[in-house]
Amino acid sequence: MTDGLDCKEFDLAGYVDGELDTRMDCAIEGHLAGCSLCRDELNAQKQFLQMLETGLRLPDTDLELPTDFTKKIVSTAENNVVGLRPWKERFNAVFIISSLLLFSLFVLGADGAALISAAGALLHKLVAVGAFATQMAYSFLIGVVVLVRSLVSILTPSNGVAAMGVLAAVCLFLLGLKFLPLRKILRPLF
Repeated sequence: MTDGLDCKEFDLAGYVDGELDTRMDCAIEGHLAGCSLCRDELNAQKQFLQMLETGLRLPDTDLELPTDFTKKIVSTAENNVVGLRPWKERFNAVFIISSLLLFSLFVLGADGAALISAAGALLHKLVAVGAFATQMAYSFLIGVVVLVRSLVSILTPSNGVAAMGVLAAVCLFLLGLKFLPLRKILRPLF
């Protein structure tokens, strides 16, 4: 290093790629004249880029795939799919979780009872909210069934004008469901 500058100050990769301005190019060239370590690093980078370019410029022939290539891929993918875990593994997981739960209750001591009661109260509230949401969805669906049954009873062949009106109402209702889906109505519940 003849100029007293640290080798780490130079961006040799930027120099090789031609990304630096002329001032930095001149500074690096001056540094390379006196620093054999940086010259070796520069030569290694140039050699790597040359090998990479040579490897990427193989003949422009298409890769020949076997005739049953898709079939082999599909069968391999299907064979490697793992189903449910074996019962022994699930048993081990339940055993470990229950052991950790008992150990944590033992560590908590007297505070464990308060923790269990708080968890029970939270579970009770979650069940109440779930029961309310289920009852509301059930009531909504019962209302839809009543409306559909009423529309079907109105759609008799004897009253064609009323049938057309009911059919238009059903179409408007279904069109309204497209623009205001059921999930948007029930979203505040969940």
